[in-house]
Formats: sequence, C-alpha cells, structure tokens
Amino acid sequence: MKKFLLAMLLLLALTDVQAQRRKTKIKKEPEPQLPFAKVEEALAAYDFETAELLLNDAIETLNKNKQPSIEQEKKLQWIHKAQIKLNAVEQVTFIDSLVVPQNEVLRHIHLSPECGTVSNYADFFKTQDPMGCTVFQSQMGDQIFYAKPDAKNVLSLYSQTLYSDGSTSKVQLLEGISDKESNQNYPFVMTDGTTIYFASQGSESLGGYDIFMSRYDADTHRFLAPENIGMPFNSTANDYLYLIDETNHLGWFVTDRNQPAGKVCIYVFIPNDTRKIYVPEETETNKLRRLARLTSIKETWKDNNEVRGAQYRLRVAKNTEQAENNHEFEFIVTDNQIYHQRSDFRSQQALQVFDQRVKNLDELYKVTKTLARLRNTYHNSSEAQRSQMKGEILTLEKSEESLVEQIKNQEKEIRKLELGL
Repeated sequence: MKKFLLAMLLLLALTDVQAQRRKTKIKKEPEPQLPFAKVEEALAAYDFETAELLLNDAIETLNKNKQPSIEQEKKLQWIHKAQIKLNAVEQVTFIDSLVVPQNEVLRHIHLSPECGTVSNYADFFKTQDPMGCTVFQSQMGDQIFYAKPDAKNVLSLYSQTLYSDGSTSKVQLLEGISDKESNQNYPFVMTDGTTIYFASQGSESLGGYDIFMSRYDADTHRFLAPENIGMPFNSTANDYLYLIDETNHLGWFVTDRNQPAGKVCIYVFIPNDTRKIYVPEETETNKLRRLARLTSIKETWKDNNEVRGAQYRLRVAKNTEQAENNHEFEFIVTDNQIYHQRSDFRSQQALQVFDQRVKNLDELYKVTKTLARLRNTYHNSSEAQRSQMKGEILTLEKSEESLVEQIKNQEKEIRKLELGL
C-alpha cells in the first residue's frame, strides 16, 4: 500500500513539472520596444527617410497590438512636409552668428535707419509687453506693425498710421495673414512697403515659430497667402525676427535651435535678390542636411571675398551704431583694452596709422557695396551686360583684396605702436 501511495505522489509531481514546462513554452513573448527614440534621433539629424521607415514600423506594430497611432500618423505627415523643405534648401551665405540672452536680441542687431526700426513692444508703447512682441516702424516713421493678443490670447498682426500731429489711425488687422488659430509675431516690412516677413506657429510651421513671407495686394487691400520661407531659416525649433538691411546688404534672423533655455542664436547672412536652392541630385545628402541645419556657417561660403566684404559692412554698421551711442568707434588693442575715442590713443604715430585705416575702411565699404550690387545683378543680366560687368567686378575684387590686406597690416601696426612693441 505504501509503495502504491509513493508511486502516485511521484506521478503527480512529474505531471505538475510537465505542466509547468508547457506553461513556460506558451508564455507570451514581451512586446517589442517601439523605435520612438530612434525616430527622434533621425529627425534631429534631418534624416527624414530613416525617420519615415522607423515610424512606419512603429505604426505597424501599434496597429498589430490594437493600440492608437494617431500621434505617429501626425508625425509621419510632418516628416513628408519636412522632406519637401529639405529638397529645396536655399543657398544662403551666412557670415556670422552670436549666442545671446533672448531678452537682449535687439541690442545685437544693427539695422540701418533707412530700413526702419525694430523695438520691444513694452519700450515702444510704454506699457507691459503682452507676449514677447516687437514693433516695426517704417523708415519714414509714419507706420507701425505689431502683434497683440485677442480675447483667446492668440497673437495677430496689426498696423497703424502715425500722423505728424501726434495722432494715430485706427488699429487695422492685416487681412489675409491673420490666422485666428495660431500666434503671429515679429513683423518686418521691406522698404518697398508691400513685402512683409513675420513669424507664425501655424499648421504650415515645421515646429514652434517659423518665418513666413507675404505681399500686399493693392487691388484687394489684402495680403496674399503667406509662404513658409523654408530651410535653412526654419527648423523644428522657434525661428523668428527675419530682417533685411537693404542699405548694407545684410540680413538677420533669430532662432533658439540647439540653445539652452533663455538663449538664442542670431545669424547674419547675405540676402539673395532671387531665391536659388541646392539641387539635391547635385549635393551630397549629408552635406544637404548639414546646410539645412546650419551646422557650420563656413560650409555656406563660396566666395571668400564676398564674405569678407559683408563682414566689413557688418563691422561698419556696428561702429556707426556705437558712434550714435557716444562712441566714436571701437578698436580692440588687447582683450582688456578697447578704444572708443581718439583721445584714448597714447601714441601719436598709432593715431596717424589709425586715421589711414579709417580712410581705407571707408573706401572698402564703398567697394564691397558696389560689388554686392554688381554680383546680384550679374546673374539676371544678358550675356553682353555680363561681359561688360565682368571686368568691373574683377577690378573691384582686386581693390577689395588689397584694401583688406592693408587694413589688417595697419591694425597690427597700431597695436605695436600703442603697446610699444
């Protein structure tokens, strides 16, 4: 009897072990990890093709598991839109970039008065700034453009006429541009009085604020449908405050891409008269992505003389603004020694060389402005006109190169004389 009971216990134990083994075999495999992190990595690198493949896999996995994929479907639509923008990256030469606190941006933009002025909303209206707005005032001072919030706290763009007796017109909504669903801010109007650039967070934005352009139609008294100006100006971050200085042939725009909270980067570029893009079939893929992301401004340089000329125009614009702030100029002697007035010089010889340098800078400024104008018209001219312009451009380029070299040598000489080296 005991042997029988023992055999039965052994049989039950064996059956239980086999059952456990069967349970282990049919245990459900863990759900695969969705590649969302890799999607974000691909998007950050502007590798939209890889991001699309990964996202399609993720959507397929979600559908198999009967999970919602609405957000992924939206992102897939955004990727298609970004890919279109990547295939039309504008060829723009960037000459400088500067990281500054967001609330100090306007201090570092040196727009010629002939092109209008940009002010903080609070400073202009002597009141509280509603939502980080700016006010653009035309070069004649008779018109202002700015954003203000509605009852739902959505920013729209408005204009007003300023009369010589100090009175103002009624506030006018910029018809054709206003969206009512998304914020619009940072207006800038070209000297033609009809072309406007502004930032919007609308459905056509790649992310955050994007820069848009529109033109006023005098026949309908409305602005035309705004166009996203594309890459490299726009990104998945906030891109805004696009300004063109037609006098100095320079442009600025502001972005918080790749910046910590509270910081932004101001880019300075040479504006194009006509838009020209990098042809994807003629541009290596990774290079196109780098150009779209503005990984390196030097990678946008094609003509060093053109870049050098623009950099000197920027320096002159800065010095002009400093002179208006009771600084005659800014000359760096050492890291800890910067001169702003002629009386700062101790060496009379250094001052004489400095005066020669000022004359060369004035001449260089004239040469680079003329070159910029000729280069812009060259591409849209006839063969006969190009032939005539080519000789003038080559002569001016040699003059520019000579002046740049002279100025560099004079700056070295000034420092040596002033420091007694």
